[in-house]
Amino acid sequence: MKNIYKFYLALIFTITLQISTYAAEISYQDTLKAAIENSFDLKMSAVDIGISKAQLKAVRADWYPTLSMQFNTEYNRDLTGGRGTYAYAGNTMITPFTQFRDMLYLTLSYNLLDFGVQGKKVHIAKQELAQKEINYNLQLKDLKLKILDLYSKAQQYNNTINTKSEILSLYQNMFTNKERMFTAGINNKLSVMDEAVKIAKTQNEIENSKRELKNTLQDLSYYTKNEYDITGLSVKGIEQQNADNEYISDNIIELSDTNIIESEINKTEYNFVFNPAFTDEAKYYDLEIDKKKSELSILKRQLLPSFRLYAGYALYGQNPNNYWHSVQDVGQRSFVVGISSQYVFFDGFKNRANREKTKLEIEKLQIEKEKKLSELKNKYTKSFKAYESYNEELSTNKELLATVKEKLYDVGRLKANKLTDENELLSAKAELLNQEFELEQNIINITSKLEEMKIMAGADL
Repeated sequence: MKNIYKFYLALIFTITLQISTYAAEISYQDTLKAAIENSFDLKMSAVDIGISKAQLKAVRADWYPTLSMQFNTEYNRDLTGGRGTYAYAGNTMITPFTQFRDMLYLTLSYNLLDFGVQGKKVHIAKQELAQKEINYNLQLKDLKLKILDLYSKAQQYNNTINTKSEILSLYQNMFTNKERMFTAGINNKLSVMDEAVKIAKTQNEIENSKRELKNTLQDLSYYTKNEYDITGLSVKGIEQQNADNEYISDNIIELSDTNIIESEINKTEYNFVFNPAFTDEAKYYDLEIDKKKSELSILKRQLLPSFRLYAGYALYGQNPNNYWHSVQDVGQRSFVVGISSQYVFFDGFKNRANREKTKLEIEKLQIEKEKKLSELKNKYTKSFKAYESYNEELSTNKELLATVKEKLYDVGRLKANKLTDENELLSAKAELLNQEFELEQNIINITSKLEEMKIMAGADL
């Protein structure tokens, strides 16, 4: 019975261990998708687009005639004993009668001619809507760049933890062997301490990477609303789907992970044509400048007279004693139609000052546009130069890796029946792992820079 109890405990422990060591896996596409779905900025930008659409409808409504109805019912009591007369105070008429009065008034108004002012207002509203849509794309671009940066860092830190852990295991074996050799009197204490220093340095690199990985995953969690655990974490490379919905690597460098010793490098050339004048930033400034030019045009046309058609139809009823009799007395009394015109002769030079201000605002926007496009061009150029420098560094690492592989091959031909031979083999493997680690970090950088250029150029849309 006791043995059965121990068996169940062992079984439960094994299952728990398997569950706790289950390797979580994250991918760039899934992370980006979650970040987009949970982005507060994108949600606000989408609402702004809806607001601009509603504003455009409101401005277009001014093209249509307005029809309104006004109904008044009131009781007027004369306090002068019948001795009063009709009087006016501003727009108010004072009548000398005690009576119930009811009035229904229909008004029609239509803008006949404003020399295109209303058309310019609609044009500005359309440009504002286009700007909000571009702003959404700019917010999306910024989000993609943030996620790309965080994901690349997570990938590098995770790669550091995995590779350095493997190297640490080799260093620990070498330390054990040298310690035995020291005990046997065939090695010195300094050699043993050198291995201890390597172990301590590697452990420190692993712990630092774990701390940075936790911070990076916490930043990613803010955008994706997902929780991440570094235990057994697997961070996939940046990938994309092909036409058959199969994930294919977008890396310009492909590294086989089937065997550390047999890793191969296949480099493909990549080139981007980037024109800042075709970016969303340039379109946004073009729309803003066009809006200001429309505002300037409106200010100039406001110096011209405007013409408006109006019509009115009035029904009126009254009775000195009974309210319902006054309602029954309501009938048509008058109809009026006319055209009104307004022209401002002098406004204290306000229009002139506004036109001068708008011209300066247009000039400022043009300068801001040139500055922004210059910054974009400089950023893209730096990214591409960094990409080229990574390629050069990669070529150097490729030659170095080939040399290390040749050395490892020569060492592997030796018999590992002594501690000295085994340490040489372990040292060669550790050196190769370090070289491959540097190479993989460069691959992540190259892939990240390539994806960054795609996002900047809008090639990923």
